[in-house]
Amino acid sequence: MGFTLPEVAVRRVIDDGIKALRSNKPAFIDLFNEFAQDELVSEYGDAYVEQIYQWFATTKIPVIQSWSFNAQKIPCISIHLANEQEAEDKIAFDDYGGTFNNDNTTGVAAFTVMLDIGIHANRGGDHVLWLYYILAYILFKNKPALVRLGLQMGTFSASDYSKENEKMGNNVWTRWVRYRCTTQNDWPAEELKDIEVINLDSRGGINSEDFAAGPDVDISEVSAGSSEGFRVGRIGDEDGEDDLDV
Repeated sequence: MGFTLPEVAVRRVIDDGIKALRSNKPAFIDLFNEFAQDELVSEYGDAYVEQIYQWFATTKIPVIQSWSFNAQKIPCISIHLANEQEAEDKIAFDDYGGTFNNDNTTGVAAFTVMLDIGIHANRGGDHVLWLYYILAYILFKNKPALVRLGLQMGTFSASDYSKENEKMGNNVWTRWVRYRCTTQNDWPAEELKDIEVINLDSRGGINSEDFAAGPDVDISEVSAGSSEGFRVGRIGDEDGEDDLDV
């Protein structure tokens, strides 16, 4: 129970994914194995894949929140919350989500979240390309971890490369990934009251006016000295022939 923190969750998963991929060279080689296929081997080949790995293994690639962006930290990956809106198709009456424990009901609110993940590098070609596929691999491979952190139904789209001189200085190239997901936020709502004691002792001397009855009951016909218990009847059974004792 609690609130989902999408920017924090994605940053943590990407950072851990980079560390894990650095220490697993066979997985990295498999990721870029297309460069060693027959149709591409004449231009790229195994030596090119090894070059990518050596760059990736020896280059510091920080994963930062967008407000911490500094052109001096290139290459890097930045996380930016683009939009977070309550999902109207998943809304609950009075935000009631159920009773998840014995202390209170649970309030719930589902949100559609869009995160912009920026890949920033100081070359217009290969580095941004390599980082894009590394990021895509990490997001898809670690989707179970993102789900555990509250990012459900994640989907992925990407923009073309762009050079944003006015924001990031000269020769800084960026490719944006839009990560869309659904989150569910929970909070303790109405406190549940425990019934500790029920008094079942009989009581005498009750006057008929002490009884509560609806407008369809003639209170003068209610016996204060006896009780037939609870009975269930059906509409239209005027004589009560089908009444059931409960």
